[in-house]
Amino acid sequence: MADLKRFRTTPLHVRGINATTYPVDDDAIMVEGVLKDERLIPTLSLIKGGMSAPGVVHDITIRLLIRGAAMVIEDLEVEITHVPRELCRETQAALQPLIGHHIAPGFSEYIKKTFGGKKGCAHQNALLLTMASAAVQGFWAQRAGNKNMTIDAARSRMDPRLLINTCWVWREDGELIKELAAALQEQSGVS
Repeated sequence: MADLKRFRTTPLHVRGINATTYPVDDDAIMVEGVLKDERLIPTLSLIKGGMSAPGVVHDITIRLLIRGAAMVIEDLEVEITHVPRELCRETQAALQPLIGHHIAPGFSEYIKKTFGGKKGCAHQNALLLTMASAAVQGFWAQRAGNKNMTIDAARSRMDPRLLINTCWVWREDGELIKELAAALQEQSGVS
């Protein structure tokens, strides 16, 4: 196996994507995602010719208000602080169709189909995909962090289908899904 770390010398470009979840009330969270691209070396400008100085290329923030176990997007904001071209700002309103949509299985495909290619911004889409999985984590943290909530109440307010086939560990025929199904079945009193 190659030692790829040996290529870590002088970096050319850095992309940072962060997603932070905040409580809104007992049944809602706000997820704020930030994508920031920074070029660390001068680069050729395809439009203007000549070299562009190093610096921030993209700085985009998206905020989603998400409610309930169904993870419904109730509201959103897009803040575009820095983009390479002013035309990029025209995508700021493109995500409005997300309002009313659920973060659920198939969300990634929905993003790609609805906002992919010429319909939207690749950078906003990359950020949304990160934010969706962070929203699930944050929503559970809100539930599981409530010291007054029982495990039965927490489970009843979170849709376990959000986990199925999201990764190898949560594959539908895997041990964790079987354990979760058994726990939910026991909770509901169904034999």
